[in-house]
Parts: sequence; C-alpha cells; structure tokens
Amino acid sequence: MDEHDPYRASSAALTAPLEKLDIESTTKVRRFFNWLIDKAVGYACWAVGAAVAVVILGEPAVQWFEEMSRLLELVLSVVSMLAYYTLMEGAFGFTIGKLITNTRVVDEYGRPPGFGRALLRSLCRFIPFEAFSLLMSEDSVRRGWHDSLARCYVIDRPRNGAPAGRPRHSISDQFADGVLPPARPAAESAP
Repeated sequence: MDEHDPYRASSAALTAPLEKLDIESTTKVRRFFNWLIDKAVGYACWAVGAAVAVVILGEPAVQWFEEMSRLLELVLSVVSMLAYYTLMEGAFGFTIGKLITNTRVVDEYGRPPGFGRALLRSLCRFIPFEAFSLLMSEDSVRRGWHDSLARCYVIDRPRNGAPAGRPRHSISDQFADGVLPPARPAAESAP
C-alpha cells in the first residue's frame, strides 16, 4: 500500500484552538506607577551609560555629550525606549516597573505578548496624545491605545497558576440549553 496516498485521511493530532479570555486590566494608579518607575529606570540607564563612556573614553565622550544635537538626543531616546519596552515585554511579559508593581502584559489569550506585539505596543506609544488615552478610558476598561491596538492587557500578576482571565462564552453557548424556540419546518413557514 502506498504511504503517500492523497485520498487517505490525515493522521495529524488535532489540538484545541486557543480560547480568548475576558481579562480585567489593572488599575490606572498601578499603570501610572509602572510608567513612573520605567521612566526612572530609563534615566538611570542613560546616566550609567554616560558615566561608563566618560570613564572609558574620557574627555572626548564629555565633549560629544555636550555637543550632541537635540535631534540626535531625540533619536537616541526613541531608540532606547523602543528597545527597552520591546525587549523586556517581548522576552518576559513585564518591564522593571511592572515587576515592581506586580503586573504583567498579556495578549487576549492570557499569554505573554511576544516580540511582535511588544514592538507594536512600543511603536503605538509614540502616537500623539496616546498617554491621555489611558487616562480617558472608562474605568471598567482601563486600556490605552498601545494596549488595544496590540490586543494586549496589563493585569495584576495571577497567583498560584491562576489563568489571566475567564473563558469567554459565545452566544451559541448561551442558547445551547434550548432557550431559542425550535425552528419551524419549511412547509409551515411558506405562506
């Protein structure tokens, strides 16, 4: 018998599809402290990096920092912010601020976001007035544009292996117990 029979059914194991979760975001106060701590970490990294450069390179490094243009300073800060948030959230699902406040970033399935979503979250932070999107969001939602566009949530860290949210119930699940009236036969529905 030919093992490459195109008419034979596949023997591949089926896996259950991932289930989207109803996820509750953490409070706006915790989100503010995440931002504040991450800003402080960013400034500390810049200061340490500058100090190391001055110690190693000496006077030329000092002169380079003093003569740095505003445009170069802006480009370096954007690149460092993109790298920090993308690498930390992509690899671990949290930043230093989220680690301290005991929060995590998850996707709509309750998993860490991965590098693609983390990069999209980081890029969305540069949308004008994006910082106000979280402040102006409804208290029941608590998501900024960088969360909703990347389909992510910032949640309180689950304890003891608990899931990040509750499974969503589809409309068909709600009506599975026969709540809908039975369909009429085709002969009755004709005028």
